[in-house]
Amino acid sequence: MKIKRILIENYGPIEKFDLAPAAFELIHGLNEAGKTAIVEVLNYVLFKRTVKDLRYEKPHTMQVEIEDGGKIHKLPAKETLLQLPAGDVTNLLYVQGSESSIFGSRDEASFWDGIKSMLSSVGKGISFTKLDEQVFEAVDLQPKRETWKREKQLRIDEENKRKAGLEVYLKQIGDIEKKEAELADLMDENKELRKKLDDMELYKKYRNYKELSNLYNRFTEIRTELQEYERYKRDYLIEWQRLEAERRACLDAQAHLEEKKREAGVLEKDIRELKTKEEMVKERDLKSYSGKPEQKPKGVPIIFSIALLLMAVVLFVASFFTRIPLLFSSSFLAAAALIFLYFFYRLRKTRRHLMDTDVLLQQAQEIFSDMASLSELSARIDKLEEEAIRKETLLQEKNKDVLRFSKEKTLSDIDAKLSVLRNKTGLAEMPDLEEKIAKRARIEESLTRLNANISERLHETDDRKWGRLIGQMKTIKPDKEPDLDMEMDIKHKQDLLQEKISALTREIRLFREVEQAKYEIANDRAAFVEYAELDKKLRNYRLEKKAALAVRQILSSMSSELDEFIEEILSGEDSLSDYFNFVTERYGQVTVTNHDFVVTDTAAKNYVIADLSSGARDQLLLCFRMAALRRVYPDGAFLILDDAFIFADWQRRQRLAQLLKKFLEGGNQVIYLTSDDHTRDLFAEYGAHITILG
Repeated sequence: MKIKRILIENYGPIEKFDLAPAAFELIHGLNEAGKTAIVEVLNYVLFKRTVKDLRYEKPHTMQVEIEDGGKIHKLPAKETLLQLPAGDVTNLLYVQGSESSIFGSRDEASFWDGIKSMLSSVGKGISFTKLDEQVFEAVDLQPKRETWKREKQLRIDEENKRKAGLEVYLKQIGDIEKKEAELADLMDENKELRKKLDDMELYKKYRNYKELSNLYNRFTEIRTELQEYERYKRDYLIEWQRLEAERRACLDAQAHLEEKKREAGVLEKDIRELKTKEEMVKERDLKSYSGKPEQKPKGVPIIFSIALLLMAVVLFVASFFTRIPLLFSSSFLAAAALIFLYFFYRLRKTRRHLMDTDVLLQQAQEIFSDMASLSELSARIDKLEEEAIRKETLLQEKNKDVLRFSKEKTLSDIDAKLSVLRNKTGLAEMPDLEEKIAKRARIEESLTRLNANISERLHETDDRKWGRLIGQMKTIKPDKEPDLDMEMDIKHKQDLLQEKISALTREIRLFREVEQAKYEIANDRAAFVEYAELDKKLRNYRLEKKAALAVRQILSSMSSELDEFIEEILSGEDSLSDYFNFVTERYGQVTVTNHDFVVTDTAAKNYVIADLSSGARDQLLLCFRMAALRRVYPDGAFLILDDAFIFADWQRRQRLAQLLKKFLEGGNQVIYLTSDDHTRDLFAEYGAHITILG
């Protein structure tokens, strides 16, 4: 791990500082040349010091490029994989001018815990004991009892309860999801049916447009054709028919007049004959006999009366010889005699009447020759009178016809009017006009039907607007002609499908509204996510507890191992003791007791670090840094020294320079900042690259 570039602009006395430091780099500058500014920026960028640590305002540009494992990292960066030490442990890589202490302002133990933390790659400088406590605190475990804290246990119980509720809900939504899948399939099927119906509707619109276009074109053609028949008017035909009738009547008038005169003469003769018969009926007083019925003698009553009289005589005679009462027999005889006399009288009267009716019948037959009996006389007299009246009435009509035919228009007047009609119509004969009017009627009928059809379909009676309305209905012909016979089947199928969709939708919505409200769930995905999160969280709780207990075991083991590792830094080849003895030539063994250094001199006398001179103390801690860095960063690291040799005498300063040279040979980098000319010259002798400020 080496610094490849340092770039600073507009910070304090530095306008621009751009350096690619060598493995052994010395930066020399007088006071106020910018050396301190460089150190402040390096601390800020590398070790994440705060802005408050900066003497001047934040630099316009500050960047440090570090090469580590073949990769270049540019700092500061929002995100980087490069791990640099923080806290007190940063003092391993940086020595502030004239203060080489590795302990910070906090207690000394934090530095050693930080070293262990670096060596174990467990993070910032935190003691294993404190780390163990923080691990247990982080997962809400009680460090002593190794059980959950009360608040955490309540939360776990609540989450277990919530998970159980969600589990019940998720089991229920299996069926609902099937129904939702079925609903989705039905919706797709309904969509396809809707598309088919839409295609049919589009085709019907196209067909309607084409039909209306054709009807309108036909309407226009027929209306144009009708204009050619405007002069063929029905009034002309009626007038022509009337004139033709008058002409025929005029032609027939003469023949009819003679015929009517002849018929009138016949009627007059018939009337005279009828009048003669009426006079005969009157003279013979036939009307007085017309109401008397014709009677014929009846044989049965007279025979009955004779038989009854004989029986009465026998009874009367017998009453003299028998016990029959005489009064009864005489009364019976008297009654029988009266009956006989009555019937005898009737017989004579009938014979006399028959003789009278025969005479009357002969008189009637002289008038009505074909009459068979007097029963017809009354009807014949009535018929005679009616016939006379009828003949007289008919004669009057005939006389009127004769008078009318005598007053008819002349044939020349009628022909003149017919000529005018021929000029108006351009036709020679009336049948031609009838044919034209019939054709016009057919055209008008077709036009009327078309008008009614188009008006009804367009809901507009003004034919001047039809062209525009039909143009607005223009529809492109579909690529495929649908089977319209299937429309009702598809609609029926869609209605059934819609019923299923509505039923499923209601069932699903009811489940969502009730169950989701019951378990306070927004949607299924949220339920799955929450269940997965709860399951993961509860498993993580178990894993956290298991991991915390495992970490406690591991930290305990690591603490012991790292103590041994630190012991290797203190003694042996390239150790603190080896380096410190090389620099001072007085002190040998160095140990750590109660987080503090203890050194032993050649006389085997022990000294704590506070008993050493400030120069020796600085040299001890510099040696510790180099020994520790060789082990913490075996692939090499950088070391920033800010006038770290300022309190060393010349001999020890030379040996420190030699020690740095050896440190560099291990693949490390040293950046030394100083304003001392002697130190600059000494480093130059050992091959340092010199950069002069300002």
